[in-house]
Amino acid sequence: MFDGRQYEVRQKFGISTKYRVYEDGEPILESKKKKLRLKEDFRFTDADTGEERFRVRADSVLDIAAAYDIVDSQTGERIGSVKRSAISFAKHEYALLGPDGETVAYIREDSVLKAILRRNVTTFLPFTYNVEGPSGESLGSIHESFSFRDKYRIDIADTTAVDPRLVVVGAVVVDAIEEN
Repeated sequence: MFDGRQYEVRQKFGISTKYRVYEDGEPILESKKKKLRLKEDFRFTDADTGEERFRVRADSVLDIAAAYDIVDSQTGERIGSVKRSAISFAKHEYALLGPDGETVAYIREDSVLKAILRRNVTTFLPFTYNVEGPSGESLGSIHESFSFRDKYRIDIADTTAVDPRLVVVGAVVVDAIEEN
């Protein structure tokens, strides 16, 4: 699990928001986020065994100021956090923070114009995020496929520069927050 460079995330139909994560075509994780929670708290389970693998919890009730901590449920290890940038209203931007709280990468929406169109004209324009290092170097990308439910591909160019668990779980957190 998390040995590859390419992942796919599919959103499933249901009362709550459900996600399934694939690596090399095989399901590895499932997640369910309940709607209308005052403080976000959702889990990722092993797709085969149902065992809890990761837990995501908001550190604040206010979504705009929250950091979403990602913890490995098996070891208790803090993998990192996802935090919305304060300037991300027109074009979404999230910082990926490592276990020590330092920024290790950013997830940035591809274009201001496309972001405005997605939010104000049509939701049928698939989103694209760039995963960039703190110095702006490309570490990967997140591309949505056109479909009625979310389906997107996560490509990680350099798995030594950023923990794939942080990027993949972080991408699902961003999707759940933004309800893309």
